[in-house]
Amino acid sequence: VVTRGAVVAGAGDAVTDLGAAAVWGLVRSAQSENPGRFVLIDLDGQEISASVLSGVLASGEPQVAVRGDEVRVARLVRVPGSGGSADGFDAEHGSARGVDLTDGPGYERDSGPGGGAGRAWDPEGTVLITGGTGGLGGLFARHVVAERGVRRLLLTSRRGLDAPGALELRAELIAHGVEVEIVACDVADRDQVAALLAGVDAGHPLTAVIHTAGVLDDGTIPSLSPERLGTVLRPKVDAAWYLHELTRGLDLAAFVVFSSVAGTFGGAGQGNYAAANAFLDALAEVRRAEGLAGLSLAWGPWAQDAGMTGALDDAQARRLTRAGMPAITPEQGVALFDAAVRSGEPAVAPVRLDLAAVRAQGEVPHLLRGLVRGVRRSAVSGSVSGDGALVRRLAGLGEADRVRSVVELVRAQVAVVLGHASPELV
Repeated sequence: VVTRGAVVAGAGDAVTDLGAAAVWGLVRSAQSENPGRFVLIDLDGQEISASVLSGVLASGEPQVAVRGDEVRVARLVRVPGSGGSADGFDAEHGSARGVDLTDGPGYERDSGPGGGAGRAWDPEGTVLITGGTGGLGGLFARHVVAERGVRRLLLTSRRGLDAPGALELRAELIAHGVEVEIVACDVADRDQVAALLAGVDAGHPLTAVIHTAGVLDDGTIPSLSPERLGTVLRPKVDAAWYLHELTRGLDLAAFVVFSSVAGTFGGAGQGNYAAANAFLDALAEVRRAEGLAGLSLAWGPWAQDAGMTGALDDAQARRLTRAGMPAITPEQGVALFDAAVRSGEPAVAPVRLDLAAVRAQGEVPHLLRGLVRGVRRSAVSGSVSGDGALVRRLAGLGEADRVRSVVELVRAQVAVVLGHASPELV
């Protein structure tokens, strides 16, 4: 799949096609669902030669950017100088808790012309948080009040004060001396967003935007319809674009969009979600290239007890922990948020990485090969058929018993991989 200007592949590069960026997220999920069948190639202004194309396809790299006479591959790297927070996580060198903060896939880059680290948020200004009554929105509403001195909050959700927990959240924030307005607003409707922004008190102008709103409608690529794509793209992509468009003339200290590593790695069964989040990552790059504040956070998975929409259940959490990406707790999440803001980067991935667990998988994902080196593909040890025991056992059974035995074996293995307590759940 060939695109132009969908990704940033080094200093001085730019996203020129936001729609193509969303395509990259969608195809990354197709790659996860169908290993080895899709290759993403992003070009600049020139065509790709037959010899370069052949070399790319022979390389085994799933994603490349061709810039001039160079072929560049995507690797996650640690954000320099972002470690050493008070709670003990160290994004530069890792920690016992495994918290990490990685730059979006690419190469060395500068901080961009605008929206870098260090600018204070004006306590007299208004901070807008979309999805502000949800789990993530509420968590970060409390955080910016406690850590950034924000005194005026404008929180939106589809149901406003009728949303579960909205009244309690407002009362809690008011008790801390914060002026809070909770508004029912469909931020994927341009007219409603325009009216929302027009209603901000001119004496306390908008100074920061945090876009957390989003929904899930998971399904593998063949099951996705235009309607299922729209359900997920609308609150992520349309809303972010209208917020970008309608605040472009404002002097914002921060414009933060909440993305997901699904858009970076390509989540199997989450093609629509990956497409939406890849768009957000690219939008942050576009804003920074225009000299505007912009930061996209490609969050790793959140813990079940974090109270977030789409948080992991126990089986999912165990599976991701074994794969090397343990879930983020609320305490780790706010620390990663602060580190990301300090980094000055336009797009980062706040994740917890257990690199030893990644290394133990045998074949390291291409995106992580800058962090985990020297690992080659290895045969799975203890294979059920490696010593012929399964073949010998099946040879002594009748046809019906063979089928039943193999089904039981497959269910047992699947239960282990998915983290189920019993094969009966498969």
